[in-house]
Amino acid sequence: MSKCTEIGQWIHDQIEQPIERFFEQAYEACTEARRWVEREVRRPIETWRQQQEEQCKKQECVWLCLCCNKWVCTLITVLVRVIEWVIEIVGEWLVETVCRIIVTIVRVVVMILVEIIKWVVIAIVCLVEALCQALIVLAALAILAALLCIAAGPVPALAPLALPLLGPAVVAAVVAMGVIKLLCEVSWCRWIGIVGWALKWATLGAGLMGLWFVAVGSGLAMAVYGGIVSALMLALESGSCRLPRMRAWP
Repeated sequence: MSKCTEIGQWIHDQIEQPIERFFEQAYEACTEARRWVEREVRRPIETWRQQQEEQCKKQECVWLCLCCNKWVCTLITVLVRVIEWVIEIVGEWLVETVCRIIVTIVRVVVMILVEIIKWVVIAIVCLVEALCQALIVLAALAILAALLCIAAGPVPALAPLALPLLGPAVVAAVVAMGVIKLLCEVSWCRWIGIVGWALKWATLGAGLMGLWFVAVGSGLAMAVYGGIVSALMLALESGSCRLPRMRAWP
């Protein structure tokens, strides 16, 4: 799994999911607030109103005032019903709705910020990862160039070109590997893979130079490079590291 994928998964697991759980709890709190108003305010008023209605029914009519006692009782129960309706609409559903709207707005803003931060972080990590891969390839090619220059040194036709290039190739390899060490997390298996990949191609290149130019020195370089590759393969045989294939990048 690449660093880009790892950091994206980490942000999802450690930041996005906890935020989602928090807002789910916030939505539940909105619903619980409505239930609290219903349980602690509206239902007691409703119970009291029902009791008053029962008492109104049981009251005897005062004929002297044309049953005004029942009118007052009925008026009170009507007013209580209106209060219940206001509490149900405003105190319950409106509170929950406003609460959910506020939570939704905050959630959208927070998630947008998280996604922006996630995109920036992943972009930086991916850029560094791509840079590290490019530096690894550059280091391997620089080592290969240096090894080929050494193998080409005994060849009179190639020596004038190879020897001046040896120094820059060594410098490029050292600089690239230094930057890799500074910026990238590279395991020792990867370091061995960089050198091993360059040695494999250098062995092939030295062999071709030795055959084409009939150069003993290039053949000796091929033998040395091949011996080092064989020693590395034997040393790594019992471990978890493997030399990369020649057709693949280091």
